[in-house]
Amino acid sequence: MPITFQQLCSAEQPAEWMLQPFSGFSLDSRKVAAGQIFIALTSLSQPEKTAQFAQAALDKGALAVISETDLGLENCFAVADVRQLMGQWQKQYLQAAQPVHPARIIAVTGTNGKTTISRLIAELLTQQGKKCAVMGTTGNGILPNLEASTHTTLDALQMQNALHSYAQQGAEFASIEASSHGLEQGRLNGCAVEIAAYSNLSRDHLDYHKTLEAYAQAKSRLFQFPSLKAAIINLDDAYAPVMLQAAQSNPAQPEILTYSAAAQDADYQVRDIQYSLSGVQFKLATAQGEFAVRSPLLGHFNVENIVAAFIAAEQAGFALPDLIAAAPQLQGAPGRMQVIRDADRLFIVDYAHTPDALIQVLQTLRRHAAHDLWAVFGCGGDRDRGKRPLMTQAALAHADIALITSDNPRTEDPAQIFADMKAGISFAQHQAHEIHDRREAIKFAVAQAKSGDIVVIAGKGHENYQEIDGVRHWFDDAVEVQSAIDAQHHSTDSAYPAH
Repeated sequence: MPITFQQLCSAEQPAEWMLQPFSGFSLDSRKVAAGQIFIALTSLSQPEKTAQFAQAALDKGALAVISETDLGLENCFAVADVRQLMGQWQKQYLQAAQPVHPARIIAVTGTNGKTTISRLIAELLTQQGKKCAVMGTTGNGILPNLEASTHTTLDALQMQNALHSYAQQGAEFASIEASSHGLEQGRLNGCAVEIAAYSNLSRDHLDYHKTLEAYAQAKSRLFQFPSLKAAIINLDDAYAPVMLQAAQSNPAQPEILTYSAAAQDADYQVRDIQYSLSGVQFKLATAQGEFAVRSPLLGHFNVENIVAAFIAAEQAGFALPDLIAAAPQLQGAPGRMQVIRDADRLFIVDYAHTPDALIQVLQTLRRHAAHDLWAVFGCGGDRDRGKRPLMTQAALAHADIALITSDNPRTEDPAQIFADMKAGISFAQHQAHEIHDRREAIKFAVAQAKSGDIVVIAGKGHENYQEIDGVRHWFDDAVEVQSAIDAQHHSTDSAYPAH
């Protein structure tokens, strides 16, 4: 069905091009097709080239250009808040061209946990016989078929394209990670978010948001969607009041549901957690009564993640007892407390790349360790330098053995990263090693870990690359760990040379 831009925006004095049918939107002047409308977002790195990109799109046959500022070009329409509007425009365009019954959207935000929670929600709904798409850091698609994602939260056009495609494939639900960048930049605008969940907030992305308060406010936008019916909030987090206030001030008046392992007034209360190498068991007290839960996922925060997923799936229309019965089959997201077992040693691959996340991982695994707890970690380049010594302090304080290595140096000098990680820190009274090559660091940890040890390889999780000088080289922590274990088993001399 032909659609004009005038049908989307209702301009009071429409230009001629606004009355002509068009064939969709594009954000990339190199890929724009004839008849499309090019959206010329001001480049953060090259703002002076915005007009050049817009003209290139027109030269390739774009019907018109919509920009954030007046570029002085013919058939160019300036809309200051185009970033906030384009998701809704794309959704309307797609529905007009090929109507579908949209998937019901569940969105999860938080510094840590959103990947696992969104994945667990999708697993639970799939186990209830429903097709559920999942979108986030570890991939996009309808479970179990996921494709790698470029961003935690896709840009607004890609987001709507993906949701439309999943609906065409029969997905009834979509479980989405809502990043702070994505929320602030309007990437979820156009999504009728029905259920929203919040895990926690700790230091991350301050190179973008500048302050924790601004970071929290960005995340709280998820609870202000006019489509929201249920808000799920972790009361044990210090920034829970910010999310509660956002939900309470939402004119849509969503139902607010809280969960906690400490607060007695939470709607869902976690009690009597028991940890073992095979997982956790706990009791979940609700208005419906108390339930015994058994999960194969390790760690206290995975207890919180599972409960958040239970509540979201229950709000989607499923019985809590049925969801709890499915818990033993949960797998979680790859690279999130991913366990690699070797006899009586555990190797854990986890995405923890902030001080708080590393502390949480180490504290929660301390309950399981029969002997030493290792932390193998690094810090990424071209990112918040202030957290680098904090990462080292976290490892020294919460692990028995710390091993500093590389992460993704990107375009930064690795020597500067290591210097930042060690700045002002005394390594006296600590067992610490420094091995710059990440593969060699993993080999060293595998060779030296003893019976009863737990070795955490933190920072990269699901990532299957190492970015050095702007080039991504294949590298998968889980594969490297298994390879080192296999090599150790086949070697007559398992000792690895000291560094």
